[in-house]
Amino acid sequence: MNLYEQFVAEARAHPDRVAITDPDGEDLRYATLDRQARAVHDYLAGRTEPGDRVALFMMDNPTFVASALGAWRAGCVLTLVNYRFGVEEVAFVLDDIRPEVVLTDTVFEGSAREASADVGSVESVVVAHTDSFLTEAFGDPDDAPDPVVRFDGDPAIVMHTSGTTGMPKGVVQSHRNVAAQVEAGVSVFGVTSEDVGIASVPLFHVGGFHGLTLMGLTTGGTICVQPAWDAEQWARLVEETGATLSGLVPAMMVDALNTEAAREYDTSSLRLHFYGGSPTPEPVVEGFQDTFGVERMLDYYGQTEVCGLAVTYPPGEERVPGAMGRTLPCLAGRVVDIATGEELPPGEEGELLLRGDSVMQGYWERPDRNDETFSEAEDGGPRWLHTDDVVVRGEDGLLRYVDRVDDIIHSGGEKVAPATVENVLQELDAVESVAVFGTPDDRLGETVTAAIVRADESLTEADVEAHCDSSGALAGYEKPRRIVFVDEFPRTGSQKIDKVALSERVLDELEVSD
Repeated sequence: MNLYEQFVAEARAHPDRVAITDPDGEDLRYATLDRQARAVHDYLAGRTEPGDRVALFMMDNPTFVASALGAWRAGCVLTLVNYRFGVEEVAFVLDDIRPEVVLTDTVFEGSAREASADVGSVESVVVAHTDSFLTEAFGDPDDAPDPVVRFDGDPAIVMHTSGTTGMPKGVVQSHRNVAAQVEAGVSVFGVTSEDVGIASVPLFHVGGFHGLTLMGLTTGGTICVQPAWDAEQWARLVEETGATLSGLVPAMMVDALNTEAAREYDTSSLRLHFYGGSPTPEPVVEGFQDTFGVERMLDYYGQTEVCGLAVTYPPGEERVPGAMGRTLPCLAGRVVDIATGEELPPGEEGELLLRGDSVMQGYWERPDRNDETFSEAEDGGPRWLHTDDVVVRGEDGLLRYVDRVDDIIHSGGEKVAPATVENVLQELDAVESVAVFGTPDDRLGETVTAAIVRADESLTEADVEAHCDSSGALAGYEKPRRIVFVDEFPRTGSQKIDKVALSERVLDELEVSD
């Protein structure tokens, strides 16, 4: 079923309810948001066919949401372009997906036109947003045709990954994939029409679009779209909207904790805050909950390849520190030996494999990559997706994250999980944020390296080493042998720490050759 139908059911039932609230502007009601979606459809109806791609390349704003709904109404496939991509990467995405139309705003109009000209396969670039929805850019909502029928297996979104290990890959998510993800999220997080969610993670990311926006708009709830990340503004928006739901990546949580102005707002309305995208040290989780008065904190483990959330806690189960939770009801998971593919017993580290309704159809026009990413199931059922994440399933059935397969540090014949070391270093009050990775070493192959942003400039390497020695939580080979202090971390478009760029910077500073 077309995902638009899930939204419009709420618009018909509650036309005057606020869909998108904006304390700094005007609220957008469900009926108005639907009229905007109809206007987008009317424009696209004469320029696209069902299955054609429409790219959204704009800042986070209500027009993004209206454009997405309108494109689905027209039977088109969305491509959500990372607005932190450079022109070369944007051109790659457009050339890869070959959209008929690019919807953009005044911020990115120049980049959109330049990238489109480079590939020569885009029919038109439409400036859909300045400070508000540009009605004149689209058609007449009263003239829009009926919504186009789309089936569960039809593609709804091609969402390109951030490309930290090469040029971006297009993840094909069907209408059923996305619907299953949203339905599961609504179920485990208990989302209702009474909830108000703050969408702070970019909308080109599953955490911002699937994880908050679609959950809210398919349950008759209200969302607030934060235009760009700012810790103080996040806290202010929570207070002014009475937000009950929030989701951030760990780096954003650290930003909020270290922003004095953010701590001055009343954010106690938050009944649930979820976090994910990268490992979150327990001190950050506990500090965030205490500081901002959050009722419940839940891990949000997932990937673009599963349309977002894959592992969290079911309703009524208390969070166990260090454990992510359990796989969603729409997914099955298994932990296997990385080398042999054999399923492992509880307590042993292995790769997490997933299959189920929210698992992507595959990578856009990448059959070679699909063959590497999926394994056939012995029972003839859905294929298993290789997540490339190392986890442990405990005797209690809970999954605990270890690290990315490629991020595991191989030092002197031992394997070191960066997340384990980061958790220990984050215990230091003088550490604002930390990232651990391997750097080349002639004797060990790789050596454990810690990059630290200090909260207290008096912190020294000796202090860090002393803490590692006294904590008792790290084996000798896990302790950092290289410690560097940096002013800030480079980040990806979804606000995660960009360890690839960071390690390159550190290598330059250390003058260590690859």
